[in-house]
Parts: sequence; structure tokens; C-alpha cells
Amino acid sequence: MSRAASAARFLTQGTRLPPAKWEQAVEGILGQPETSACSLQRGLSLGSYRTAWRMARIIREAMQAVEWPLLSGEVELCDVNLAPRGRATKSIWLAIERRRISGGLIRGWRDSHNFRADLRCIVTALDPDAKVITSPSGLFRELKTLGFRQRSEPLGTNDALPAAAAVAIAFRRMLQARRHHGLATATLDLYLGEFVFRHNAAALGWEPAEQRRRVLAALRAPRLSA
Repeated sequence: MSRAASAARFLTQGTRLPPAKWEQAVEGILGQPETSACSLQRGLSLGSYRTAWRMARIIREAMQAVEWPLLSGEVELCDVNLAPRGRATKSIWLAIERRRISGGLIRGWRDSHNFRADLRCIVTALDPDAKVITSPSGLFRELKTLGFRQRSEPLGTNDALPAAAAVAIAFRRMLQARRHHGLATATLDLYLGEFVFRHNAAALGWEPAEQRRRVLAALRAPRLSA
């Protein structure tokens, strides 16, 4: 076995559950966005809550790992603070294709509090010909040095970054539906990855069968260990 092969691992590595159980769990989570570990445990007749919780986490990691086309056309870019007023900032970055007829593709990242690092994540998701639409903040000037076309639009008006505002509201509603008043970093990453998957799958018109296929493929795809 090669060194690279020996370093490869699967998301399901270390679990003893049969493939049929994983397929049922994927179908359950995709079909019911608010599926909890408790309901998964009951629905699959699992022996422990911890097993169900781990399955849900691994499936959301697979949703997070699905690859998407580059964002193109006009792309709105902004950061969104999810923390209630008076609490420490917990921000995410959102990049959304602006389309007139249907919802465009999106990307989302947790704010690392390192603007240059966050900008590198954003740049890797954009088509070189995309036009980036941001707030007037000077922070975004570096996008032009990377070769991207940029246009600033003032915040606070009804038509400013409308796609980004709609996506931010939808993500907040998802978190509220799951009754989260505070989120650990890892949990926020998983829920944001799940939200991006559900939004983009709908934008691309994927049927439930195609969504299951993509998530199961991500579960089975080998990855290099750190």
C-alpha cells in the first residue's frame, strides 16, 4: 500500500454500521431538515444516542464536502453577525449569485477574524469574470488587486445586497428552528455547510435521489488524513 493510500480515510471510517443504515440516515436528514439525533435513533432503531449523534454529524460533514460550480455573474459579498445584541461577534461570510428569476448559488464561511484568510476562501469560489458587489467598506479593495471586478453598493437601502439579505434571513431562521441560542464553532460550520448544500441543491434543481447520491458519494470519498 502506498503512503498516500495509507493516509486516506473515509468519513465513515471507524463505524460498524451497515451501508443500508447510512442510506436510511441520509434519506431521513435530507427529507426532514430538523431531524435530531433522538429522532434518528428512534427511526433507525440505533442502540445509543451517541451513535445517532455521530451519524448526523458525519452526514452533515458529507453535505459540507460536496463541491459546487464557481460563482459567476454578479456576486453579492457580505459578512453577517449572527450573535444577539450585546454579545460577542459571531460572524459568517456569504457570497451569493445575483439572479433576477431564480435563486443563485451561494457559498458560506465562518469568519476567522483574519480578513486576508477569509478573502482567500472567497476568491477560490469565484469565477475570474465575476463582478463582486460589496458594501462601500475599504476592506474589499484588495479584491481588485486580485484581478476581480468590484462594485460597491450602499447598505441600508431597500435594494442594497438583496440576495445576501434574503439568504442571511433564511440561515437565521434555520438556526432558530433548531432552537440554538448559542453555537459551538464546529456546530456552526456543519449547519452552515448543510444550509449551503440545501440552497444550492434547490438552485440546481436536484431531485431527492440526486441529493442522496451526492451525499453518499461524499461519505465514501477517500480523504487524506491531517
